[in-house]
Amino acid sequence: MSKAKPFLKWAGGKSRIAHQIVSFFPSEFDRYFEPFLGSGAVYFTVSPQEGILNDLNKYLIGTYEIIRDHPSALIEELQKIDKVYHSLPDLDKKSDFYYKAREQYNNINHISLNKAALFIFLNKAGFNGMYRENSKGEYNIPFGKHEKCLIADAENILKVSVDLKDITFTTGDYKDSLKTARKGDLVYLDPPYVPVSKTANFTQYQKEGFNYDEHIKLRDLALLLHDRGCYVVISNSSCEESRKLYEDKVFNIHTIEITRLIHRSKKIVPEIVVTNFSVEGH
Repeated sequence: MSKAKPFLKWAGGKSRIAHQIVSFFPSEFDRYFEPFLGSGAVYFTVSPQEGILNDLNKYLIGTYEIIRDHPSALIEELQKIDKVYHSLPDLDKKSDFYYKAREQYNNINHISLNKAALFIFLNKAGFNGMYRENSKGEYNIPFGKHEKCLIADAENILKVSVDLKDITFTTGDYKDSLKTARKGDLVYLDPPYVPVSKTANFTQYQKEGFNYDEHIKLRDLALLLHDRGCYVVISNSSCEESRKLYEDKVFNIHTIEITRLIHRSKKIVPEIVVTNFSVEGH
C-alpha cells in the first residue's frame, strides 16, 4: 500500500528531497517535532505516530486538523468544488470561479470545513501552487489557468488522516512549539532559507518575515535543544552566511544536491543539512 503524500504544493516544499533529508535522521527517536510544517513532505516520509507539528499559518494548520478529524466531510466538500470547476466550459469561467472562491476564502476568518476546502482548492488551482499573503493578511495568488487539476484526492486524504491521528498541532511562533521537546526527541527545522543572493529572497510568504536575525535565534535555539539531548536536523541554503551560523563544534554541516527549475532550465543547486550528531554513511 502506498504511503500518504503531501496534499498541497508549497514554496520550499521538500517532496523531491525528503528521502535525502530523512537519511540524516537517527534510526531511532522518541517524538517528532517539525515547527515549519508547510506541505509536510518530510513528515509523511517518516510518518511517526507521535509528535508535534506547527506552522505560522493558522489556516494551513486548521486544514491539517480538518483532515485528521473530518476527512470524509472534507472530501465531500472538495468533490462539490471539483464538480463545478470541471463543468465550466472555458478558462474565463474557471477564472471567475477561482476569484470568487478566493474572495470567499478571505472573508472567512475562522477555521471551518468550508475554509479548509477552499484552502486546498486555491492551492490546486492557483498559480504554481504558491501561498502568499498581502499586507492585510489576505491570500492573493492569481489564477493558475489550469483546465484540469486534482482537487479531490480522496484516497490520499484518507491516508493522510490516518497518519495524523496521534499528532498534536500548534500554530504560531516555532519557538513555542518546541518548549516540550526533550531528550530523545527529533526536531527537524526547515525555516525560510537564507537567500543566496539579493534577488533570491523567498523568505516571506506571509506578512510576517524571517530575516537573518531570526536565523541567529534559530541557531541559538538549536544549541539549547542540543543541551536538552534532542536530535536536531536543520535544512538551509548553501551560502557563506548560512554556513557561518553552524560553525560551532556542536554541529555537522552536510551538503546535498537538488535539481531546481531556474528560468526554465534545470540546475543542480547545493543545500546544507545540519545535524548536532554524527550520521552514519554521511
